[in-house]
This record gives sequence, structure tokens and C-alpha cells, in this order.
Amino acid sequence: MAEATGAACPARPAGAGADLVRLDGAGAEVQRLRAAVLRIRVAPGQRGFVTEAVETLPRADADPRRTPFAVLVGGEPAGFGIIDRGGALAEVSGVAADTARAVLLRAFYLAPEWQGRGVGRRACAGIDPLVRDVHPGAAEVFVFVDEGNRAAERAYAAAGFAPVATRPRDPAGGVRTVMRKPVA
Repeated sequence: MAEATGAACPARPAGAGADLVRLDGAGAEVQRLRAAVLRIRVAPGQRGFVTEAVETLPRADADPRRTPFAVLVGGEPAGFGIIDRGGALAEVSGVAADTARAVLLRAFYLAPEWQGRGVGRRACAGIDPLVRDVHPGAAEVFVFVDEGNRAAERAYAAAGFAPVATRPRDPAGGVRTVMRKPVA
């Protein structure tokens, strides 16, 4: 976890109507946001695509290479994600990436009531300041999109991500598209 400051980490702009806030700090506001994201559930039809914060937030807390964040709309959590600056990106993606200059967006999802309203697109389009804050040397962001998750593919593409490869999904089967966005 980041050094305790006693206050929430500053919001990172994610476009009009959405902000990204790191959840690895200390203070009452960060603790409130952490508790709130743990209550956000994945839409029933998306459970095969992403794992909820109730499982992934503790994993991020245990791994210093992972930085959890909340997507806020009007100051309230609408989604969750993790920026992973771990070195296994090239291995799991099958893409020749300079892992010292790349991060992986993972465990990213929105509460069902915020889907289809442009929040995910705005959050992804505005992710660069958060990525630079978490990993100042990052030049690119990668994300995996499971086969059949067309809404996610459209949102990521609208935010500037482009497909660079496809990879077999782990033992569950199926295919994942690897998408990449340069950090501006």
C-alpha cells in the first residue's frame, strides 16, 4: 500500500462525469471507497468475463505491483479496476511488450446500473494520468477482452485501445483479444 497521507488520493480525470481514484492510500475517504467497491457486483451475464473486487482487491493489496482504483460518478463508486505493472505481461499476452514500460488493466468492471452510459469508455479514455501516477515510465496499457464481450470491445476501442493479438483463454477455454493503448 502507498504511504499513508490521511486523505484520499486525488481523483484522476476520466472525462466528464467519471473520475479514477487510487485505493492504495489511507484515510477515511479511501476506506469508504474501498468498502463501497466491495459491494459492487458484476452483471449476471458478465460473471465469466471478470472477477469481482471482493476477490481481486485483497489480491491487489497483497501484491505491490498492483494498484486498485475506483471509477467514480458524482463522487460515488460506479466501478473498479486494477493497474498491474507486473512483469508477466508478455508471457500471458503473447505480445512482445517492453514490460518495464507497460501495464495491464485488469479486473475492470462497472456496476450494472452504470453500464451503457459511456462511463466505461470515459474511464478508459482518461486512464493515462492514473497510469502515469502508478508507473511514471509506462508507455502503453494492455487489456484482455474475452471472446463474446462485444460491449467491452466497443468501449475499449472508443477509448483508443486497438487489438494487437488473440490468445487462448486459460483452461476455461475460449479466446481473448489483447488490446493496447499508448499512454499519452
